[in-house]
Amino acid sequence: MVQSLVNRLEKINETPDFIVFDECHHASSNSYLKIQEKYPDAFILGLTATATRLSGKPLKDVFDVIVSDVQASELIKLGFLANYDYYAPKINADFSTIKIRAGDYSAEEVEIALDKQQIYGDIIANYKKYAAGRKTIIYCAGIAYSKKIEQKFNDAGYRIKHFDGTTKKEERDKIIDDFRNNRIDILTNVDLVGEGFDVPDCDCCLLLRPTQSLALYIQQSTRCLRPQENKRAVIIDFVGNAFRHGMPTEDRDWDLQEGKKCKNKNGERDVLVRECRQCFKCYLGISAICPYCGFDNGKTRKELEEEKRAELEKIEKIERQKKKNEVKGKTYEELVAIGYARGYKNPEYWARVRTDYKENKMWEKKHGNY
Repeated sequence: MVQSLVNRLEKINETPDFIVFDECHHASSNSYLKIQEKYPDAFILGLTATATRLSGKPLKDVFDVIVSDVQASELIKLGFLANYDYYAPKINADFSTIKIRAGDYSAEEVEIALDKQQIYGDIIANYKKYAAGRKTIIYCAGIAYSKKIEQKFNDAGYRIKHFDGTTKKEERDKIIDDFRNNRIDILTNVDLVGEGFDVPDCDCCLLLRPTQSLALYIQQSTRCLRPQENKRAVIIDFVGNAFRHGMPTEDRDWDLQEGKKCKNKNGERDVLVRECRQCFKCYLGISAICPYCGFDNGKTRKELEEEKRAELEKIEKIERQKKKNEVKGKTYEELVAIGYARGYKNPEYWARVRTDYKENKMWEKKHGNY
């Protein structure tokens, strides 16, 4: 492990020529930098599925070139990742006012926002509807909420276990072993079951942690996509991460010079991803036609708002032209009457200005503008 190596750097006599960093989106963090400073002449190869820091910080200070020829969509076609269905049930929790700390939502405030809504029943109902009987990982923002999820699912008859960074290693190993060997159906966790966790028959993820980090979203939501014969996974996103970042396996152009930022911070729907109103699956883009069931979802709210705004602008333009036509060729007395009808404060002054303006224009046309 990186931390183990960092703690022993002064005791190691060998000098490596070549270093491989797995999960290298962490390579600009302090622990990785200490290794690079210790061996400045070593060549470094980085491997990752998410070439951006959790904070969105670019990796240009560590690496010189990026090779990104394979997209997740291609890996699915080739059988190296499982295909999946993505659901995003709408809940009432509002995350727009939650403070951002270290580039992401405050875990404590997320817990409070979710707890206020008491959506445990909705979570379990949607799980029964879309993913009953699946081997499942649940991602929570905080320990207290994860333990409540454990209790609610346990009360509903599911074999579930919570663990987190404070769980002792022996207990943690036993929990993972029980999960692998089907003695536990569901794991609920905080920042544990992410990178490198390999349980091929895990076929469901529940997202209960909103995040502004694209890397964290992809790492967590795709943990159920390890390939297995005839496997089609299910991702249930209760916190709208797909609407912030897009679908987890959509094609992305990774760049060392620019980190990936959250594209839709407020998680507004129908901007990056749509949810079908008939089959309830999410799909990339804002096309009206669902690629899964063919249902016509109509125009997005944004498209309807833009059409309404365009119509209002058209009406305002027509009204302005109508007013112009109404005063064209009118005498001073007629203009005064129009001013009174329109409710102007000083119709006489308005009529005089327009009359003087018209007379001046006529004089300029006849004699020129001096």
